[in-house]
Amino acid sequence: MDIDFKNLLEVDEATQELVRTWRNLDDVRKFMIHDHIISLDEHKRWIEKIKVGNTKKAWVIYYNKKPVGLMYLSNIDWTKKITDWGLYIAEKNVRGKGIGSEALSNLIKRVFDDMKFNMMKTFVLDNNDIAIKLYEKIGFKKKGNVEHKIIRDNREINVYLMILKKQDFIQNL
Repeated sequence: MDIDFKNLLEVDEATQELVRTWRNLDDVRKFMIHDHIISLDEHKRWIEKIKVGNTKKAWVIYYNKKPVGLMYLSNIDWTKKITDWGLYIAEKNVRGKGIGSEALSNLIKRVFDDMKFNMMKTFVLDNNDIAIKLYEKIGFKKKGNVEHKIIRDNREINVYLMILKKQDFIQNL
């Protein structure tokens, strides 16, 4: 499988704008905690925070040399060695090909091996069955009960915190 990852700060402006376009797609936003439309100014501020800080990182996911999605770290805590993360495959025509699984494996390697962190955590909506299945397959566990709820289309959606500890991941290899 021809998959590659490029730092968001090292891709051209058109690809950076493509990331914003993806993030604003209905079928991507519906699985995000914050589902509002991202403005150009908000997107530029997010990229600037990645440039100047050390609490966020992002990589564009390429499949067959074409950008198809994004993986990212946020709330990076260099002292506690914990980070939040997320990813999405935005291009519908390549979903279901194992790209998300490969991207998550790459992200785990970056966090546990390269950064020497101890834990990764993410929030997931309970209606995102594909993501939950993938995360559990890799070893992520739901931490406790519902973390909180959000309202979408007049319907409550449970939000779960899922974590992966380095020691648990290594034991499951």
